[in-house]
Amino acid sequence: MRQPGEITQVKNGMMQITFCRPEACAACNACEGGKKEHSIWVRGEGRIGEIAIVDMPGRMVVKASAIAYGLPLLLLLAGMILGNVLTSGTDAGTAAGAAAGLAAGLGILKLTEKRRRGREEWSPKVVDILEKSAPEEGKAL
Repeated sequence: MRQPGEITQVKNGMMQITFCRPEACAACNACEGGKKEHSIWVRGEGRIGEIAIVDMPGRMVVKASAIAYGLPLLLLLAGMILGNVLTSGTDAGTAAGAAAGLAAGLGILKLTEKRRRGREEWSPKVVDILEKSAPEEGKAL
């Protein structure tokens, strides 16, 4: 998955790249509470105002999505079933089990995220840097 973004800061071999939300995402608003822009820090050299093309391999995007959404959901369902069985089917027990399972899934996700973040294959990479083109005269931005 390749996405262009503008370099907005450069510090110590790292670039902050700001992305505008794609049109396909306009109705979702899941990212950062619906903000129209999102920034990440990536290793590389560039100048403020240039356009960086950032790549994250498609299979890694799928894996990250499966982990981020699937693990908490799976543990929520497992906790719900376990809570139901242990409390002989009471609604409170089922709800408590579901909440405990979801909390466990989110906790595991948070713990394992630190390890994934440090690994090269999980990190986005800058594959190209382009000069920002000036708008044609008479045309709006």
